This record gives sequence, C-alpha cells and structure tokens, in this order.
Amino acid sequence: MATNAKSNAKRKETRLVARTSAEIQEIIQRAADYSGATLSQFLIESAMEKAHDVIERTETLHLSMASADALFAALENSPQANAKLLKAAQHYKDTVNAGNH
Repeated sequence: MATNAKSNAKRKETRLVARTSAEIQEIIQRAADYSGATLSQFLIESAMEKAHDVIERTETLHLSMASADALFAALENSPQANAKLLKAAQHYKDTVNAGNH
C-alpha cells in the first residue's frame, strides 16, 4: 500500500473538464464502449491523437520534390551578403553583446 501511495505522490495529474450536451456525451460513451475503453481513456486517447496531428501539421514543412530541390539549391548557392545585411548583423552583434562586456 505504501508503494502505491508513494507512486501516486510522484505523479502530477491534472483534471480536464469539458461541458457538453447529453447527446454528445452519449455518442462519445458509445464509442468508448465499442473500443473497450473507459470514457476518460477514450477522451484522452482521442485528444492526444488529435493533438499530435495538429502539432505535426503545424511543425512539419511539406514540400514537393521540385520545391525541395529549389530549397536545397538556394541553401547550397546562397547569395553573398550585401552591405545592408552585414550592417544589420553587426548591429545585432553590438546590441546582443552590449550587456556582456
């Protein structure tokens, strides 16, 4: 019993609360029952699946082969820095390093 209490003390859990209509709850409960999960398990698994999809779509760059080739070509053959870029880089260095002296 002490091991279980110790294990639970280490875990930090939070509660998610969502209000919905009885009809929506019944549909979600039926789906949970069909999948053999509790309502909480079903909601967490479904939300995590959706969250991973959203994060992947947001944080992943998808390019066609032509676009990927153009990107790599631009990276491999980048133009020389012009005076305006060099001035901006120097200003950045001076600003960032100003407090480090």
